[in-house]
Amino acid sequence: MVCFCKELELPEALPSTTRDSLRVDAPPPQLANMLKLMKLNANLDARSDLNLAEMLPTDQNWMAANIVAQAPNGTLPSVLPAGGGPLLSLAMRLAVPASILPLDDIEALKAELTEAILSLEENVMANAPAIPMMPSPSYQNMALGAQMTLALRAQGLCPFEVMEVELSEAPRLGDSGTSIARQDATLQFASRLPKMRLPAFGLPPQQLALAMDMAALASTTAALEKPPLTPEYIEYLKRQFQALQQLPMPRMKTPLPLLMAMAAEMADLDVIQEAFGEDALTPNGQARINAMFTHWAKKRIPLPLPAAELQSQFELLPDVQDVLEGGRITKQAGPALMSSYSTPVMPPPITPLLEVIAALGSVMTKLMKQKPFGACSACNFSL
Repeated sequence: MVCFCKELELPEALPSTTRDSLRVDAPPPQLANMLKLMKLNANLDARSDLNLAEMLPTDQNWMAANIVAQAPNGTLPSVLPAGGGPLLSLAMRLAVPASILPLDDIEALKAELTEAILSLEENVMANAPAIPMMPSPSYQNMALGAQMTLALRAQGLCPFEVMEVELSEAPRLGDSGTSIARQDATLQFASRLPKMRLPAFGLPPQQLALAMDMAALASTTAALEKPPLTPEYIEYLKRQFQALQQLPMPRMKTPLPLLMAMAAEMADLDVIQEAFGEDALTPNGQARINAMFTHWAKKRIPLPLPAAELQSQFELLPDVQDVLEGGRITKQAGPALMSSYSTPVMPPPITPLLEVIAALGSVMTKLMKQKPFGACSACNFSL
């Protein structure tokens, strides 16, 4: 059973119209530039793009040839879609809902969706009338600034600590855990970085596309927990999706886009509180955030070119082991891949609802420190 428990203190967790007074500035571009600079790895001894280029064939013809060799009677599209084809892409899209809902048992799925919707409408939406008012521009600014702050801290630099030291302020304004000496060295490094000149990115576009496709294939099968792929599994997916196509969209008081927006807002709130503290939405929290933004807006952070531009291309590269695993799957699963690539499939109408139920459950579990999935004595709905 999927339930959204009555004991969840949703009004305290979600933004509401009582917080329309949010006034948070947009994060300054210096934070984004600093983040790009911090991620630069100037170690040229191990050029991952050149190493990957050496181990990859020329283009996707290698993948197509391996599939055709094992399924010579099939027909492939002229351009292979990434992720193993439409069938496998849809299967990966439904992997999370499938882990909490019985997608292979239509009658059981109907019953659980009915209870989930009743629970959601009575326990959540009845207590969240202000959801349509959000997100405001200030809330979006706060979420973006929070993401940047967490990313910078992960690199060893806390924007709040930099402001504290430079202003000689005693109070702690943010989560610490970083070295002041390292932060100073990082800022000095940033001031010199644009003078560096690094060799150009070495992986040709065709090989980059092939690497991404094979890595996507490996991650798809890993998410499905079904490697190696077999024709029997593809046929099972076809039957499952055909059955789901016949499942009508349940009646709901709340529009589905609103539920999706609520899940996104709750996820943003979790990031905001992690970066800025539990009081981020209060006047004191807003003042603290704006002070940090204003301080960084005055800093002279050089544009992260050209070295950071090169690093951004390195970050596009998939993990080498994923590429190797994708190549292995390609060589072993020709008939299954042929079927997936050549079989058109439309997502069942129920797909968005399954996704939003899974998304709400995931974010509520993290934000509320309480699992909304599973049997619950507080929710006793009759079908």
